[in-house]
Amino acid sequence: MLPKKEQIPNFQTMYDHAFGIWEKKHKLASDFFGVSEQTCRRWYLTNQPHEIAKRYLFVHYKGYLPFATGWKDCTIDHDGILHTPWGSCKSSDVAFVWRYKWSAEQSNRQVKALRNKLDEITSGTKYQLLLHTADYLNRLVQDFSSKK
Repeated sequence: MLPKKEQIPNFQTMYDHAFGIWEKKHKLASDFFGVSEQTCRRWYLTNQPHEIAKRYLFVHYKGYLPFATGWKDCTIDHDGILHTPWGSCKSSDVAFVWRYKWSAEQSNRQVKALRNKLDEITSGTKYQLLLHTADYLNRLVQDFSSKK
């Protein structure tokens, strides 16, 4: 099954969000798109931009995240904070994801090694003899304590 196509918001809404509602917004937009102010003004007033310009503005509007359904609820704000439905994180958090994964793998390996060592220790004859000796000593202590 194909993923559901993401709905692109109204061009004027994205335009206002990106460039503001002041008189210089068309100048900012012309620098952004690489076209004349007159073209930007026409796109804005008619709400019919070139399709590539609309997609480009949508990418900017979404915070430069991929145009895919997996990122549809995520945005990056002007401070560089990634906002997801599960919380927010800084670029430094994202940069250290590999370190977190490596640390988790190392911890997992250590736990497995310790479990194997524990199984090795508890299944040996020395362990069984140690349990038998401990049981014998406990019975001796009980005998001595009951004789007093």
